[in-house]
Amino acid sequence: MALNSVGRKESMQDTEMNRDEEIRQVAYKFWQEEGCPHGYNVQHWLKAETIWLEEKRPKNKPEQSKSLKARKVRQTWHR
Repeated sequence: MALNSVGRKESMQDTEMNRDEEIRQVAYKFWQEEGCPHGYNVQHWLKAETIWLEEKRPKNKPEQSKSLKARKVRQTWHR
């Protein structure tokens, strides 16, 4: 169980429902902005989900470049 923004315990199912609802709202906004076209629901959903994932991705530390990682591995290997 995780705590939500107001300290209430949430089950994994509650968290997933919140995620889906947030994505649905953004997808609906895209649909409206594009003039409510038929047949674009999957594209709108995927675009909204991508944005949601970017916003929720941990931003703790920047990822090291591959060359730096490779140098560290080589240095460890040659010791």
